[in-house]
Amino acid sequence: MSQWNQVQQLEIKFLEQVDQFYDDNFPMEIRHLLAQWIENQDWEAASNNETMATILLQNLLIQLDEHLGRVSKEKNLLLIHNLKRIRKVLQGKFHGNPMHVAVVISNCLREERRILAAANMPVQGPLEKSLQSSSVSERQRNVEHKVAAIKNSVQMTEQDTKYLEDLQDEFDYRYKTIQTMDQSDKNSVMMNQEVLTLQEMLNSLDFKRKEALSKMTQIVNETDLLMNSMLIEELQDWKRRQQIACIGGPLHNGLDQLQNCFTLLAESLFQLRRQLEKLEEQSTKMTYEGDPIPMQRTHLLERVTFLIYNLFKNSFVVERQPCMPTHPQRPLVLKTLIQFTVKLRLLIKLPELNYQVKVKASIDNNRRFVLCGTNVKAMSIEESSNGSLSVEFRHLQPKEMKSSAGSKGNEGCHMVTEELHSITFETQICLYGLTIDLETSSLPVVMISNVSQLPNAWASIIWYNVSTNDSQNLVFFNNPPSATLSQLLEVMSWQFSSYMPLYSNSRIV
Repeated sequence: MSQWNQVQQLEIKFLEQVDQFYDDNFPMEIRHLLAQWIENQDWEAASNNETMATILLQNLLIQLDEHLGRVSKEKNLLLIHNLKRIRKVLQGKFHGNPMHVAVVISNCLREERRILAAANMPVQGPLEKSLQSSSVSERQRNVEHKVAAIKNSVQMTEQDTKYLEDLQDEFDYRYKTIQTMDQSDKNSVMMNQEVLTLQEMLNSLDFKRKEALSKMTQIVNETDLLMNSMLIEELQDWKRRQQIACIGGPLHNGLDQLQNCFTLLAESLFQLRRQLEKLEEQSTKMTYEGDPIPMQRTHLLERVTFLIYNLFKNSFVVERQPCMPTHPQRPLVLKTLIQFTVKLRLLIKLPELNYQVKVKASIDNNRRFVLCGTNVKAMSIEESSNGSLSVEFRHLQPKEMKSSAGSKGNEGCHMVTEELHSITFETQICLYGLTIDLETSSLPVVMISNVSQLPNAWASIIWYNVSTNDSQNLVFFNNPPSATLSQLLEVMSWQFSSYMPLYSNSRIV
């Protein structure tokens, strides 16, 4: 049975993992239509051989043309349209870099094998067990439910604010009407009745202002509690799953769900902020002794603004960790003067931010390394196949700074593969009168100057990510903790299954 046929028979939770890594770089339609042919090619070897990669890319397009010819006879207009579009995209994207398509397909096949191995693994190791409860957790469902409830509450306070505005307009109209009445009319019974009506309206206005502010305070309290407990914990769980996936563990997912929660919360908080501004306008037009708006609005606005700042600062994440395209199975190991890719995402997806957020990449602060290439790019919704607000750096390469006493021909020859570095990303958000500085960092990376250092560097990456969930402990190897044998065996099983398709059901015991 072909590998693709095995994949299609997996349970839904594993199929969702497969869906995560198929995008416009390598559409799932092509994987499905050319499944057997794709599996019969040596994409791993082609990823390091430009001539072989060029031939395979040409043959892939030929296979696609042949299939297109067959479906044309069936007059399936939608399929014909999709295949033509896919062919055009593939040829345009990979024509000048055929090795990249070999890397992408090789990586997809390897991830499939890893998922097949995980699905057929009868016993889970300690690392995967520790992640299982959080992959599709009850907390995640609770977070989504609470975010939806907050969004609904903000919609209700929007109606309250509008009602207050209408009530105040009516009060202003009645009050001005009295002011224009003749002196004789002001002593009439009708006039006295109108004054009583105005007093009742003022009492109602005061009550509604207090009620609206009370509801807003409750929303802020609920948002604060949700963010600082459940939502941030859910994000930390995702980051830990990403760590484990970097060393061969199960694919991490859940970022789209987090994006939905972050975005809805941001929209709700900005809407609440606008409501507070409207209340201030109303209070400026008409205030009275004991008016709750001047007493409560400023403090409430400060809390809302702080929550917005905090939400944005946690929303800036490294979606795909630094990795050399030539070694997709060895992320976080970077070779000097060799390009690597890394992808950032802002979990708050607002149309106003499209192409407005410029991200700058840098490495460390000790001036030992610099990043060459385009290190400033704008985030865009079009950058990602799933419509997220993201940016991918594809042409960065680290360069070691030569010391004054060093030799020009021996750059990095004495690098220590247990020395950790960090790629840092900075940006600034300017939105609705707020300016927010954001910063995030990759997981620690190891620099090498020669591929002979790759095995030791990869061992360091495994050791780090197995042993700690601290994403920024750059002095880890000054006093490294021990890793348990069961953890190491589990990682070895992942590595074994990703490289040995014929033995994908095997497990190291």
